[in-house]
Amino acid sequence: MESWRVPVEARSEEVFPRPRAGATEIHRHQSKVLLGNPWDDPTERDVPVYLPPSGETAGCPLLVYLSGYSGTGLAHFQRPRYLEDSLVGRLDRLVRTGKAAETVLMAPDCLTTLGGSQYLNSTATGRYEDYVVEELVPWVQRRYRTGPTAVFGTSSGGFGAVVLALRHPDVFRAVGSNAGDAYFEYCYPPDFPVAFREIRKAGGPEAFLRAIFERTTPGFSPTNPLARTLSTMAYASCYSPRESEPGRFDMPFDLETGAIVPETWSRWLAWDPVRMLETPRYAEAVRKLGYLYLDGGLRDEFGLDVSARILAGAARRHGAKVDFEEFDGGHFDKGPRYDVMIPRLLAALGFPMR
Repeated sequence: MESWRVPVEARSEEVFPRPRAGATEIHRHQSKVLLGNPWDDPTERDVPVYLPPSGETAGCPLLVYLSGYSGTGLAHFQRPRYLEDSLVGRLDRLVRTGKAAETVLMAPDCLTTLGGSQYLNSTATGRYEDYVVEELVPWVQRRYRTGPTAVFGTSSGGFGAVVLALRHPDVFRAVGSNAGDAYFEYCYPPDFPVAFREIRKAGGPEAFLRAIFERTTPGFSPTNPLARTLSTMAYASCYSPRESEPGRFDMPFDLETGAIVPETWSRWLAWDPVRMLETPRYAEAVRKLGYLYLDGGLRDEFGLDVSARILAGAARRHGAKVDFEEFDGGHFDKGPRYDVMIPRLLAALGFPMR
C-alpha cells in the first residue's frame, strides 16, 4: 500500500495559531454604576486587556471590543476551537506580522440575566452604557496611558459600537460594525411570531423565563425558538423598559393577539441607528467621527448586510467618512472580517500598518 504524509508545511497561522507575542491581563473590576441594578446581576466582573508585544502602552491606540448577544469579552481571549482563531489571536497576528500597529484592546462583560444589555442604560437592566463609557474606558486609559480610542463589534456588539460612538463622539474617534443591528424592520420582527408562540405556550413571559432559568436548554442556538424568544425579551428590556417600574419592560407585541404594539415598537425604533441619524444630534455626531466601517455577509441570516448598506447610505448623506463592504458569508462568519476592520480602524486613529 502506498504511504502518504501529512503536509505540515501547509499549516497557516490563521488555522494553526502560533503562541501570542502580546500579553493578556485580566482584572477584577468593581463597578459603581452597576450597583443596585434591578436584576442583581454581578457588579464585579472580569475585564481582559490585550497588551502589544513590545509591552509599551503609553500613547498606543485603544480598541474597545463589544461582544454580540450572549457573549462576554473574556471569551475572545480564550484558546480558540480547533482549526479556528480567536479575535485576540487575529489581532496578535496582525500586530506581529506588521499588518496592524501595536495597540491595546479591552473587551468588557456586559451580560445580563436575559443575555445582553445592548450596551445601553435601561431601568430594566442597569447602566451598561455608563459602565463602558464612564467607568471602563477611562480606567483603561489611565492605567495604560493609551492614546485615541476606537470601538467595534459584531451583531449586537456592532450595534453597541455604532450607538456608543454616536452618543459619545468625544470618546470614540472611529467605529467598526460587522453585521450590527440596524434598520430594525429587517432584523427583529421575524422573531416576533416565534416569541409570541413560545411565550403563549409557556403560559406567559414569567413562566417562560422560569422554565429557561431552571434547567439547561439543549441546542441553545440562534435557530432555536427558545433562544429567539429569549433574545427578543432581552432586546425589549433594553429598548422598551418601564421606567416607572425598575426591572420590568414591555414586549413589542400584544401578549394576547400577537399584534405589534405601535407605541412600544416606536420606542424600539428610536434606538435604530438609521433613525438616530435623522435627528440633528446624531447627524452632527456621525460627521464628527473620524471613520465608520460597516460590513455584512451576503448570506446573513438576519438580513443585516442590507441593514448595513442602508446605514452606510444614511451616514454618507450626513457627510460621514464611511467604508462599506459586503462579503460572501453568513452572520457568524465574522472572524476574517476583523483582519480587514482592525487595521483600518487603527489607521483612522493615526496608526497605519508598520
